[in-house]
This record gives sequence, C-alpha cells and structure tokens, in this order.
Amino acid sequence: MSNIDQKPPNDTGDQSEQPQVPVEDWMAKADEYKDKWLRTAADFDNYVKRQQRDRQRQETELRIRVIRKLLPTLDDLERALKNTPPDLSDNAWVQGIILIERKFRAILDDFSVKPIEALGKMFDPALHEALMTETSDLPEGTILEEYLKGYILDDQIVRVTSVKTSSGRSTN
Repeated sequence: MSNIDQKPPNDTGDQSEQPQVPVEDWMAKADEYKDKWLRTAADFDNYVKRQQRDRQRQETELRIRVIRKLLPTLDDLERALKNTPPDLSDNAWVQGIILIERKFRAILDDFSVKPIEALGKMFDPALHEALMTETSDLPEGTILEEYLKGYILDDQIVRVTSVKTSSGRSTN
C-alpha cells in the first residue's frame, strides 16, 4: 500500500463515523465548569477573610497577654507615687518615676487600651470584681472605691476592676 492510498490524519473522512456532540451539551459543561470555578473563588475569598480574622484575633490575644504582664508594674508605680511623701514631690528621682509612669500610660494609649471607669458607676460583673461591700447612702451596687484599675482592649477585658460596692442603707 502506498502513501497515496492512506488518508491523512487530519482528514475528517465520513462525518457519520464521529459522534456529534450537541452545542447544548458543551454549554452545560461550560456552565458546570464556570459554577465550580465561582464556588472555588468564593471558597478562597472566604478562606482569606477567615485567615485575616484569625490573624487579628491572635494579634489581639498576644497584645492582651503582653499588657497583662505589664500592668502589675504600672500598679506598683502608681502605688509608689500615691505614697510619695509630700516633701519629696519635687525630688528629681520622684519626677523620674512620674515620667516612667507617664511612658507606661502612653504605651497603653498606643495599644488602644482604655481604663474601665468604675467610681460612682453601678457594679457590672463583666467589668468589676467586688472585694468588699459597705453600707452607704448610695444605692446598692454603686461602686464606692477602686482597689485595682481594670482595662479593656478592643471590647475585650484585659483585667477587671477590683472594687468596693455599696450594700445600700443600713437597716438599723
């Protein structure tokens, strides 16, 4: 057999030998692939958003952990300054301690850490920890004294405020 008698590979020959695929089948297949692609794109977009949320949450948790470690030092500085004898208030060493305390507060401000306001407010167990109660003319649950300042960061409690609350008027 010579090369002339053979059909070329690209020759379609008789059209009846090859199955005909209707255009509708191809369109359905294209729609199916498009739908899968759109779902995959949406899944990936959701994955990226979830990763961003998780990263933000982890960053906030890390910031809270670091701040919790720093707060006792700030508390000690505040107590030292509160108990500074009046005759030493102009002392250079005391002024240095005041500057250190201000730097700590500036760090908290940079991290958007806000103190929880407590004095005169009503007791809220989510924000406050009652250590003592005392009778007073103020309504029951009113915060009379703050023992340890509480802080909040991005609507998350870093530390609750330790307080003394009013138990209302004496029943005598």
